[in-house]
Amino acid sequence: MRRVRLLSSCLTVLAAALVATAAVPEASAEDKPDAGSSGSVLPACISVATEARYIPYGYNHIVVLRSGCSKAATCKVATNVNPQATVVEVASKATIEVLTFTASPAQTFTAQVSCTLH
Repeated sequence: MRRVRLLSSCLTVLAAALVATAAVPEASAEDKPDAGSSGSVLPACISVATEARYIPYGYNHIVVLRSGCSKAATCKVATNVNPQATVVEVASKATIEVLTFTASPAQTFTAQVSCTLH
C-alpha cells in the first residue's frame, strides 16, 4: 500500500512538472542559448572556432566568431591560456577574429565565449 502511494505521489509531481514546462513559451532560435563543449553560452546563431597559427617562437591563439544573427552582439572572449576576457562587438552576419595570446608555447587552448544580442 505504501509503495502505491509513493508511486502515485511521484506520478503527480511528474505530471505537474510536465504541465508547467509545456506552458513556457518557446524562444526563437536566435535567442536560445547553446552551451558548447567548453561551457560557453551563446545564441544559436553565433558559432565559435579556435585556431592556433604558428609564428616563429610559438603560436598565436585566435578565436573566430561567426554571426548569422539578424542583430549585433556583444561577446566576452577568454581562454584557458588567457583568462582575461576581451569584449568585442560582432555585427549582424559578420565574422571576426579575436587574438587572445601571441607566441604561446602551447598549440592547444580552449575558448570560453558568452554573447548577448542587442
